Amino acid sequence: MSTLRQYRIALQIFQSNRLRRDYRDLAEVPAYEPLGEFFFNEMYGPRDFSQRDQEGRRLHHFIGMLPGVRLRDLEEVLELLDLTNQLDEDLAQRMWQANIGTDFDEPTYEYFYRLADKYDDRHRQLTLVRTTLYNVFHLSRSAVLGMALRRSHFIARLAGIGHVHTFLRRGYDALQNVTSIDHFAETIYQRELDRLNRIYQR
Repeated sequence: MSTLRQYRIALQIFQSNRLRRDYRDLAEVPAYEPLGEFFFNEMYGPRDFSQRDQEGRRLHHFIGMLPGVRLRDLEEVLELLDLTNQLDEDLAQRMWQANIGTDFDEPTYEYFYRLADKYDDRHRQLTLVRTTLYNVFHLSRSAVLGMALRRSHFIARLAGIGHVHTFLRRGYDALQNVTSIDHFAETIYQRELDRLNRIYQR
């Protein structure tokens, strides 16, 4: 019998592949390609993000070293990571308890997705994805911030937040060739909202 951790990994692999399929058109835009990879790998990739997410709760100790950044600028990023983790954990738990197998297909995934009855949380997740993309895009316009992120990795590791620092630096780097985030952010939001409403039949 598969373990809960194996279901979590299977769920992450499924979601990452689904996003790659549904947003292939965005990833094929040269300016969006690095951002797409960041979105598919660092947000929904098949890896254990627990260390990074735990470190995020201690980020306030480090914010003072990043010029022009306030903790509230990153609060929605941290909320998004936390909410995504909670939703994935709940869904994996349901699949594991039902013993459906880790090779589930999309109709099975959507069945448990709807069974979880988390519409409001899922809608909040989509809102956070959109606002986070806009917020981080705004921060990525600062060359001084980029320099600070590149120079502070060793200190971040000493402070015990190396994983979340790497996450922020990769997000910053992924946005450097993007001149406008509107099309990327709004396309993801609208497609995912349409999908959410379809699954919940709204």
